[in-house]
Amino acid sequence: MRDNLTQFANEIGLSFELDVINFDSLEQNCYSLPFFRTNENEAVVVNFPIWCSSNQPSALPSLLRFIKQLSPKIVVSLDQGCDRSDLPFPQHILHAFQSHVNLLESLDAVNATTDAVNKIERFLLQPRIESTVLGRLRAPEKMPNWKTIFASVGFYPVTFSNFTETQAECVVKRTPARGFHVEKRQALLVLCWQRRELMSASAWRC
Repeated sequence: MRDNLTQFANEIGLSFELDVINFDSLEQNCYSLPFFRTNENEAVVVNFPIWCSSNQPSALPSLLRFIKQLSPKIVVSLDQGCDRSDLPFPQHILHAFQSHVNLLESLDAVNATTDAVNKIERFLLQPRIESTVLGRLRAPEKMPNWKTIFASVGFYPVTFSNFTETQAECVVKRTPARGFHVEKRQALLVLCWQRRELMSASAWRC
């Protein structure tokens, strides 16, 4: 990923640097930014998958305040539909399970190899399912929807441009399998397969 982004930045004449932060390695309520220093000629962009806080749902407000300290130009959030801590525990787990089923069935549609599917199950789906269940056990009470938490911390949604939507559609059309498409739902871009939601992306500013 780093190489692809760096190459793209070079092609359009931008200097680029990627920093990856493992939130699990940080102490909750003690987030700080000792290693981030930007100047007026730099722009910070944050990619924040919602599921990165599923292990500790109650930490989401602190994580967002941590991100806000960066003064990012834009925050792109990815949601697989699993993190529904605003639902009662049984519905939350069933919702997460169905989301993973949809993903696995979409992999069958693209004729993914058995080895690839096994790796996705082992290194992606199993850890996420465990994280979702353990996180909900740590915080059994319902919480506000993650979008509500974003707003409460001071972020507001930004609508994707028509160009961004067109680019997303072009990428999906390159997929040889049928059934995949992109839907625009208010400020969201949603990747669907057979009308089932696989992933949604949203952009935020503060």
